[in-house]
Amino acid sequence: MEIPTMVNPEINLSDLPDVEAVTFLPVSEKYRTMRLALWGSVQVLLLAALLSPYLLYRFGGEEDLAAFSQWWWPVAAQAVLAILWGLEEWKGFERRGYAVRDRDITYRTGWLFRSTTTVPFGMIQHSELSQGPISRMMGLNHLKIFTAGGSGNLRIAGLAEEDAQTLRSVIEGRTRR
Repeated sequence: MEIPTMVNPEINLSDLPDVEAVTFLPVSEKYRTMRLALWGSVQVLLLAALLSPYLLYRFGGEEDLAAFSQWWWPVAAQAVLAILWGLEEWKGFERRGYAVRDRDITYRTGWLFRSTTTVPFGMIQHSELSQGPISRMMGLNHLKIFTAGGSGNLRIAGLAEEDAQTLRSVIEGRTRR
């Protein structure tokens, strides 16, 4: 019996297509509104939680405020984190998008913390559309793509209902080949 010779040629990386050169389709602007509303709600709750002990002592008649002489440190730290999170939400939204190519789907997010995920259609097991109550009110869907082995699962959030249905149909059509 003859053993076949394995051929494993080298790939020139400069010949591969650049993922960033692909035109990415944006998610719905309503999703930005929803994320910014969440950001604002969290900031109000955190600020209230951080200021409430100080305000209770300040206006509750307590004379000894020495324990609260550094009350502004947690508020300042929260303000810095709020600004960074707000910038990530605002500027990162411009980068958020997806691209469907012949053999894969790519999704990218982030401004400060960037992420680009590409899932080949051959690895996709199934997909699922989901909505929470707020997403449903705004007409948004989240498309979840499950891969073989579960290591490359992908979630594209903030799709308009029509876009989500179309994208899911395209993915199902490509995975049945």
